Amino acid sequence: MAVLVVNQAPDWNQELYQATLDRAIPDPSNPPAGLIAHFAAPGAEGGWQVIDVWESEDALRRFLEGAVMPAAKELGAPPFDTKVVEIYNSLIP
Repeated sequence: MAVLVVNQAPDWNQELYQATLDRAIPDPSNPPAGLIAHFAAPGAEGGWQVIDVWESEDALRRFLEGAVMPAAKELGAPPFDTKVVEIYNSLIP
């Protein structure tokens, strides 16, 4: 089942996000298996947020553990909070 993923990172900024993304997905034309959509923006109360839709939580976990966490660790990035919920409905015009 598809999942909605919200990552909140109060101590991140656009530059740290971009550096992490460049390492985790070096070729944006070849996104990770299972990724449906990816959005990133400043947080409403500061920091940075990333909102994704994944085909499954397993696909998300493989990407986080195999690419994002190693990249963030390499950059010395502070931790971020991840919330995952199953998608009930979607509308894509």
